[in-house]
Amino acid sequence: MCTVSPQLAEDAKRFNLDIWQIQELGEKAVDAKGRAHCPYSKFRVGASLLTKSGGYITGVNVENASYPVGVCAERCAVAKAVSDGEKEFKAVAVATDISPPGQSTPNIVHDASWTN
Repeated sequence: MCTVSPQLAEDAKRFNLDIWQIQELGEKAVDAKGRAHCPYSKFRVGASLLTKSGGYITGVNVENASYPVGVCAERCAVAKAVSDGEKEFKAVAVATDISPPGQSTPNIVHDASWTN
């Protein structure tokens, strides 16, 4: 039998998601973090979006020698989602080696959640 933390159960209820969806979202973000391209900062970030249709889309931070050209994991995931035709999201998870992740995440995802 698997035990569920009270925080996870509370989050699932608060965001109207199943517990397994939150677990899957977090696991996918952590897995994505391992694919980050960050040769300069060594700061790994992975993101996972849960689409309204029930799919998961991941993204990673991608650094470039020209600093402003790099892409954060959240933007990477949103760009992948939009290019695949997904524009509505239920949740996002961001995994880093520190806590908390960047403060721009909610705005990036909110701006990308368009209703057709």
